[in-house]
Amino acid sequence: MRLFFFRHKVRYMPAQKITAPKIIADPIYGVFDVRQVLPMIETPEFQSLGDKRQLGMNYLVFPSATHSRKAHSLGAYYATRVLADRWIQSKLITAEEGDALSGYALYHDIGHPAFSHVTEALCDKDNDELGLEIVKRLRKEIEACGINYELLLGMAEHKNPLYLAVHDKNLGMEKLDYLERDGFYTILSRPPGADYLRKHIYFVDGNLAIDEKAVDSAIETQDFYMKMYKNVYLRKAAVIAQRMLQKMVYKLMEAGEISKDDIVRLTDSELLGILALSGEKTAKEMYGYLRTRNLYREAIVIRPEKFTHAGNIAGKNLVVFGIGEKEMAAMMENKHLEPRNQEALENLEKKIAEAAGLPETSVLVVPVTHPGRFEAKDILILSQNGGLESLKGRYPAHFKNIEEVAQSYFALRVCTLEEHRKKLSDRAVAGNVRAILAGS
Repeated sequence: MRLFFFRHKVRYMPAQKITAPKIIADPIYGVFDVRQVLPMIETPEFQSLGDKRQLGMNYLVFPSATHSRKAHSLGAYYATRVLADRWIQSKLITAEEGDALSGYALYHDIGHPAFSHVTEALCDKDNDELGLEIVKRLRKEIEACGINYELLLGMAEHKNPLYLAVHDKNLGMEKLDYLERDGFYTILSRPPGADYLRKHIYFVDGNLAIDEKAVDSAIETQDFYMKMYKNVYLRKAAVIAQRMLQKMVYKLMEAGEISKDDIVRLTDSELLGILALSGEKTAKEMYGYLRTRNLYREAIVIRPEKFTHAGNIAGKNLVVFGIGEKEMAAMMENKHLEPRNQEALENLEKKIAEAAGLPETSVLVVPVTHPGRFEAKDILILSQNGGLESLKGRYPAHFKNIEEVAQSYFALRVCTLEEHRKKLSDRAVAGNVRAILAGS
């Protein structure tokens, strides 16, 4: 047997340049590519979000709640990119609008200061206003991604209604992302039907609307919001820790160690480093408590009278006062009892400490969370005939229930260190403290 070999000339085509994917591995969405927006991602402003915790002080309650604003922003980008591609296919928006929308999602949180909403009350501008200033500085980087800058700017200014695809209270991609991401890292639970809901959201006449098929998923998602407020966002220890940090940062500002502008530029780690090395007596002392998780404890709580049973007080040095709806509403609107007015809160704490015979820095007043955080926003339904209907109109009892549950979370807390708790919670002392609060 003879074997024959033939030589063939192999012709090679010139090498084609292939851009390698830039992969993000995400616990919520899996693996996705961010090549399209890489110039925006590589900015120092965006990278700093990697050292800003999404959940502020909740890491003291949930050890795994250390995920960052950067991870959330990347997740919001991906979810919005998928939504935008679907809307482009359905001819609800143009490809140019889709690119700008996903770019806006990436930068929607870029203005957050150190510890985000915790210190935001100490800044002159909120995170949206601060973010808009950064967007205006990064036009070159945005346009390097092939994005129409003016379109993205209109969304960042909340002038272009497409911004709702990211920012809507119920259906925005960033809202659904943080709800799912926060639940995953805290209570090991995710909103049922969130993925199904994302696939049935439309942009109609400048509004977001859901398909009839997704009504149950929308209701479940709203209920999950309330579950997260109860178990995570308004967790007692986390709320007290937030107030402790606010007071520490205010003392640094008062001593001239940092400014409002510094808070905006700093990351979480940088702010904690300044506190650790601070020469300001109160800030240094309170940081020691925070670092060892020796948090202030409730001694006096004022809440709506029909919810005085909320929270287990058996065997604790704790007094709970119930008040009427009007009195509670007045307390929530009292300018002297809000985080932005740190000076008024500190003066109130000094009065209470003096009345109780306690050291000046041993009292901490934790204001009521503003009810606007719980307001149940309506959701539009795209009916089978093409018209828009109201979810609230269909299920008023569902929205009423959300509002009532929210009221059970309203509480003004007067806290102290554990060694002073018994003295502050004495009935006679507590009565005097309530009178001080009522006259503030």
